[in-house]
Amino acid sequence: QEIEAIRQRKTPREVEERRAAVRQCSTDAERLLAAIGEPALRESLPASLLAVLENDSAALAGVAVAEAAIATWDVDVLRRYKAALDHLDPPTRWAGSERAIGFVRSLGFSAEWAGERGQRRDPFLEVEGPYALPELHDYQRAIVENVRKLLRDEYPNERRGMISMPTGAGKTRVAVQAAVEAMRYDGFLGGVLWIADRDELCEQAVEAWRQVWSCKGSEAARLRISRMWAGQPRPLPTSELHVVVATIQTLKAKLSNQSDKYRFLTDFKLVVFDEAHRSIAPTFTSVMQDIGLTRFHKADEPFLLGLTATPYRGQDETETARLVHRYGSRRLDSGAFASDDPEAVIRELQDMGVLAQANHETVEGETFSLDGDELKQVLDERLALPWLPQSVEKRIARSVERTKRIIEAYETHIQSDWSTLVFATSVEHAWAMAALLNRKGIPSRAVSGETEPAIRRRAVEAFRRGEIRALVNYGVFREGFDAPKTRAIVVARPVYSPNLYFQMIGRGLRGPLNGGDNRCLVLNVRDNIENFDRALAFSGLDWLWA
Repeated sequence: QEIEAIRQRKTPREVEERRAAVRQCSTDAERLLAAIGEPALRESLPASLLAVLENDSAALAGVAVAEAAIATWDVDVLRRYKAALDHLDPPTRWAGSERAIGFVRSLGFSAEWAGERGQRRDPFLEVEGPYALPELHDYQRAIVENVRKLLRDEYPNERRGMISMPTGAGKTRVAVQAAVEAMRYDGFLGGVLWIADRDELCEQAVEAWRQVWSCKGSEAARLRISRMWAGQPRPLPTSELHVVVATIQTLKAKLSNQSDKYRFLTDFKLVVFDEAHRSIAPTFTSVMQDIGLTRFHKADEPFLLGLTATPYRGQDETETARLVHRYGSRRLDSGAFASDDPEAVIRELQDMGVLAQANHETVEGETFSLDGDELKQVLDERLALPWLPQSVEKRIARSVERTKRIIEAYETHIQSDWSTLVFATSVEHAWAMAALLNRKGIPSRAVSGETEPAIRRRAVEAFRRGEIRALVNYGVFREGFDAPKTRAIVVARPVYSPNLYFQMIGRGLRGPLNGGDNRCLVLNVRDNIENFDRALAFSGLDWLWA
């Protein structure tokens, strides 16, 4: 290894000389340029970003290229370019490792440029009180009572039910409080298995259980809340006063390997599926069968509770009917509002201040066409795509004029101190949008499914604190994301499902009673797909805009 390092001219002295030359630069952009070089920096920058930046001016050069890279990836930029740092003997592991911190400091950068150490959460927590929570609204109280009736077996021959409420109306709080009150007042001691499909949703549930038990739980009794995802150890095999929060992927793996180590979960008395609209998928069906929930509703099966967003009229009604049937054809939210009409429910919640009023602006997008394969995908009813194929989205995202118009509309309609959530059209589009907003002086970060979880969590917390004003995402934050002070939403991704669209903009519709504002601005991009006649979801929601 030493001989190979010398052959590559990586002797300690030579490496230190190169690092010292980088360290002597006066700004981070200059240091980045010296460490990586302009050709390598340009090669990895999003092509759409360079196209926008160079559209109206001369080509970027020198420090300007390094500044664009920092605007795109912030302090994660060194890890992005690690292959180009080979001459400086970089670490093999980043993620905030000791060697990575020493390396970035030797180049003159601060320690945060070494990445975020991925810390595993505790496998469980035990909860005691007191903790202050606001009292439930009347509609929430009514739904809690219906769930408690289900858990007391007061519905003849039926142990299943569904809660369907608009995004932001408090589905998680209602479900958790109903179970906690059943434990405290109704003698319900059986374990609770709470199932979701992503880290954010699972952690949101853990936090809800922690808060509600601390505020409303049995006196002198401890509730154990176990995390069962991301490689956590097996939960304690007890089913009394125990909540296990698990991802569907982890459950599928643990229950299908014929091991008895996780069979204790089949003794749990209540199973909750968060975002229940996903539970028709084969993976969910398989897990339901493994824990004793088959298509035959048996008298001794666990109680089953599904949580999902309120459906809208039209194309989602058939799917909703299938969902309701899977959950015993019992809507536990029935009668909680003055009307069961979804639009009337949302208006009632807006009048109460639970949801914010929505102001609306549009940005003219571009006109595109689908090729034969793409058109076949979007017309295949079995796929039921809520948006366009990724090949189309990438083509849309590369439009220079479209991206420029979005940025101009942002500056026109959104105040610089507003917390804004942006739904981009592709991963590269998210990078480009974040970089362009940063160059406008609006602190921004881009996140996607490719972003490491620890870095994503750090970006979300900075957004909640107001340090990041624009959080630009692709493929995440449709659910399981809560930042009540979000003041504006930019939907730059074509969406065709009204339910999914409302979940997205619901991230900004938290009203004053939910810690948000009276109003939220929704900025929609209106693209035209000339050989596809489905309307964009927002075009059917004229009743929503204030």
